[in-house]
Amino acid sequence: MFVGREAELQQLTEVFAKPGKQAVMLYGRRRVGKSTLILEAIKNIACKVIYYECLMTSLEDNLRSLEAK
Repeated sequence: MFVGREAELQQLTEVFAKPGKQAVMLYGRRRVGKSTLILEAIKNIACKVIYYECLMTSLEDNLRSLEAK
């Protein structure tokens, strides 16, 4: 069950409801629920979603990893 962070969840839901392509990047301290928040927000999205968790490496390494998926 997802509890709390209703304001942030509503914000993400509104962004995803907009027509066209949207990009969202969450950045913050470790272990505060960023991944859980984004995964909860995309649960009921009717469109295609790409979820990629960047690693603390170079931009090039992250792009290569995303391309490989």
